Order: sequence, then structure tokens, then C-alpha cells
Amino acid sequence: MGRLGFLDYAIIAAYMLFALGTGIFFSKKASQSSENYFLGGRSFPWWMIAVSMVATSFASDTPLAVTELTRTDGLQRIWWVFVSVLVLIVGIFLFSRLWRRAAIITDAQFYELRYEGKSAAFLRGFRAFFAGIVQNLIIISWVIFAMSSIITTMTDIPVWLAIGICMLVALVYATFSGFYGVVVTDFIQFFIATFSMIALAVIAVVKIGGLSHVLDTIAATEGYGPRTLSIFPDFKSFDLDLVKLLIYFLVLWWIDASGYNMQRMSACKNERHAVLATIFYAIFQCCRPWIWVVVALVSIVLFPTLTEPYNDTHAYPLVMKEYLGLGLRGLLVTAFLAAFMSTIDTHLNWGASYIMVDVYQRFIKKEATQRHYMIVTKIVVVLMMAAGVGIALYIAWRKLTVSAVWEFLAILMVGGGMISVARWFWWRVNAYTEITGLFLGLVLGLANPFIPESVVLFGFPWPQMPFEIKIAILTGIVVPISIIVTFLTPAVSKEKLEEFYRKVRPGGFWGVLSSEIRELPGKTLSLSTIVDVTGGIMLCYGISLAIGYSILLKFDRAGICCLLAVIGGFIVVRWYKKEVKVLAQSGTFSDDSKQQAQQHD
Repeated sequence: MGRLGFLDYAIIAAYMLFALGTGIFFSKKASQSSENYFLGGRSFPWWMIAVSMVATSFASDTPLAVTELTRTDGLQRIWWVFVSVLVLIVGIFLFSRLWRRAAIITDAQFYELRYEGKSAAFLRGFRAFFAGIVQNLIIISWVIFAMSSIITTMTDIPVWLAIGICMLVALVYATFSGFYGVVVTDFIQFFIATFSMIALAVIAVVKIGGLSHVLDTIAATEGYGPRTLSIFPDFKSFDLDLVKLLIYFLVLWWIDASGYNMQRMSACKNERHAVLATIFYAIFQCCRPWIWVVVALVSIVLFPTLTEPYNDTHAYPLVMKEYLGLGLRGLLVTAFLAAFMSTIDTHLNWGASYIMVDVYQRFIKKEATQRHYMIVTKIVVVLMMAAGVGIALYIAWRKLTVSAVWEFLAILMVGGGMISVARWFWWRVNAYTEITGLFLGLVLGLANPFIPESVVLFGFPWPQMPFEIKIAILTGIVVPISIIVTFLTPAVSKEKLEEFYRKVRPGGFWGVLSSEIRELPGKTLSLSTIVDVTGGIMLCYGISLAIGYSILLKFDRAGICCLLAVIGGFIVVRWYKKEVKVLAQSGTFSDDSKQQAQQHD
């Protein structure tokens, strides 16, 4: 198995110079204002934002985690990745337009738009701390850890030196370029990562002897077998696999939008562009994991068992070393580096926006020059990077896996997703509802590793309990308590609710408001929404499962999935044409979009 050569290092160096140049080029434009730095002046077309969303979500950790999950639990566990697409599908029909109408920089600002008084201000600061510090630093650290796994597998460079170089480049261009540089470099990173990872999958399958050989070998390998290759559980019996799948769809996916996706929706020119960006992103997200699944399946054939110093987290880069020649190795490491830097700069920019807009500017220094705010923002970015490196070193020291860190963050956020959806469509939700959900999730997430084996539920000692069962139990604690607190605390005033509804027009359960306000044009939630969401599910999952069954050489099932995708696509196109007309009539997007809307008439 070969390591990197001169050509590989030249490709990597060329990309890093490009990233640094981009940061310097956009530094002056980004520093003009906070909105320019964090949202690029809300000036981006849908296709740039869509590609940026995809590039950021590539990350350096995701291919490693998908490979690890496939090797340890089979294809059924990949639904943990696929179910997140439900957030995007619902976002297409609801949240992309709602966030754009809210016209805010961070999702923490939403709390003082939706609620009022000291409780809203406290919630805004609490959310900024939770998302900007806790959530962001965990994500930054596991991405650093994942990149270090790739570097140590592919090169002889010491971990501390390799990570130091990557950190320095990512920090320089993220600090100076702001959101402009993030989106521009994301655009290039998307094509590098997509091409390189598809190339690895194809080369690995060809060199190992074809998909048929891979599938037959896995089916006959001890410790894997046919279950590893099963996308769905056996619906004939209500076993643990089926319970896990139901938890993915009924409990785990709920959230209105992740913070960085909301940031990108808000950076679009208008609502039509936000909707288009989310559609593209959802479709690509459903297809993308199969690129890594193919490599995961090949890795099982090559390395059925991995021993020290390697574990399942290293399986993906080990396939890279086994099959890629000079140049291609460098290109794929560059793809991982690009994905790594894309994720790092996004989370640095996003996390700094919380600290600056929702903490410093809101509570510490309300009146200052833009220059002052930009200096403080860049100091925050540097401090966040340093903290992320520290946590990554801790993860490496504890020898944790990427999926273990994923699970830890998911438990921290337990229950809050359902509340984040309800707050748009039910007037009675208040700031205390969300404070309770965030606080309980944080407490339970931190307490989880210390719950002893003597606590046994459903036949499982707590430390050995499947992650999915834990999520369901903890959600069953957090959500009911949050609802009880809602009814024990004061409701938001009618005046504040009316102000919010007029601005955002969400639809739903707002009976406290007059019928005149509730019937304002452009509301997002209606009886037809369920049909539209169903169409989006059929389109995205139909395409994804068609690819999956083709990889498994089950072409009859792939054909059925293609038909479902076509039907879903027809529903989505019909919805989009109708939506463009509504947006044009309500004057919510620019003249160029109105001209396009008229072409649909």
C-alpha cells in the first residue's frame, strides 16, 4: 500500500494556496458589515447556496462514519444518515421560506422575534451559548479528529504538524473572507470532492473484481452475512431492527433546520432561491451516502477485521491507500481537505455569528463601530479554533470513534427538535418551553455517560442500550415536561403573536388571532402540505433507493423506486409552479423572479 508522492503533495499545496488567496481576496468586502461577514449581503443565487450546503455537509468525518456504520451494523444503520433528509424535504415546503421571511442572521435571533421579555432574551443567550459554543465545538473537534485519521493513514507526517497546517489555512481564510469566501471555496470543493470520491468507488469495485464478487463475499463472511446488505429490516416481525427504523422516522429527525442551513437560506436573494437551493440539497443528500457505502462494502472484503493501530474509522482511507495511484491519492486527500476546511470555516463563521450577534452585540456592547465588531468576531473565530483542536486531542486520547461523538451530540439535542417545529405553528409555545427543552437535553446528555449498569430498561443495562432506544426514552422525558412547563407559564401576548404572524405567515394553530390575520396570503402550512411533502419524500428517497438497489444488483426494486421518484418529481414541480405564482402575487421576491413567474402562467 503506497503513501503520498511529490505529485500528491503538489496537488494539496495548490489547493491550499487557492483557499488562502480566496480569503485575502474577499477580506475587504466581508469586513464592511456583520451582514456581509455572516450572510454575504443576502445576495447569492440558489445554485451557489445549494452547492455550498452540499460541500459543507461532505465534511471529513462523514465518509469515515458511514463506512464505520456499514461495517459494524450494516446498511440499515445508514438510515440514521438518510433520515436527516426529512428535515430538508419538510424545509422545502415550510422552513426555507419561513426563515427567509424572518430576515435574521442567526436562528437565536428568532427567539426575540417569536417571544418577548426577559425570558426571550435569556433564551436567545442560552441558545447562542449552546449552539455557538457547545454544539459547534463538538462538530469542529470531531471533524478535526476525522481529518487526523486520514492524514495519519495516508502520510508519514506527524499528526500535530498536519493538523496544525490545515488549521492555519482554514483559520486564515475563514477569518478574513467571511461568508463570501466560504461560499466561493465551497463551490470548488464540491466538484473536487464529488469527482474524487466517485472515482475511488469505481476504481475500488473494478480492482476488487466487481460488485457481484463484493456482495457474494460479504454474504458469506462470518460476522457480516446477508443482514449487512439489507437496506430495510424484516417487516414480518417486530424486532429491534424495526424498532430502530421507526425511531429514526418518528423521533430522531425532528427539527426545523440546522443553524448553518438556516444561515444559507437567509443568504439567498429571495424566497424562490431559498426553495430551489433546498430542493437541490435534499436530492443530493439522499444520493451522496451511496458513494461511501460502495467503498465501505469493498473495505469489508479487503479488511474483514481491523486491529491496532487501526479500527473501523480508518477503513475508508485504507481503501484509498490500497487502490489509488500517484495523483489520485493527492486529489482524494485534497477532496477530504477541502471538505474538512469547508465544514470548519462554516462552523467557525456560524459559531462566531452566535457569539457576536446574540451575545456580544445583544448583551455586552450594543453600540459600537462595524470595525470594532469585526475585530471581536475574528478574535472569537481564533479562540473557537483553538478550543476545537483541544477537544479533538481529547477525542484522540480517549480513542473514541466518529459515530460515538455523533451519538453524544444527538443526545445533547434530544427533544428540542420537536419543539423547534411546534413553535412555528402553535401559538401557545413560549420561551419557557424551549428553555426547558434545551436545559433538559444538556443535562441528560452530560449525565448519559455516567449512568451505571445497574439502571436496566427494556432488558438493557443503560451503557449497553442501543443509541436509538436511548433517544426515544430521553425524548419521552424532555417533550412532556416541556409541554407541562408551557401551560404553567404565561402565554406570549396577543400583540407579539400578531406581529410575528404578519411577518412570517406560517399557518397552523393560531386560533388566538383573528381570522383576518390567519387568512393572510402566502401561509405555508395548509391541508395540501402533506401531499407536497409526500411528493418530496417520493422524489428524494425514490432516487436514493434506486441507486442503493442498483448497487446491490436488485434492478427490479430499483425500477420500482425510479417510478416512485418520477411521480414524486411531478408533484414537486406542480407545487413549485404554484408557489412561484403565489410569491410573485405577494411581492416577496425581485423583479427578475417575477418575470420568471409570469412565464409559468
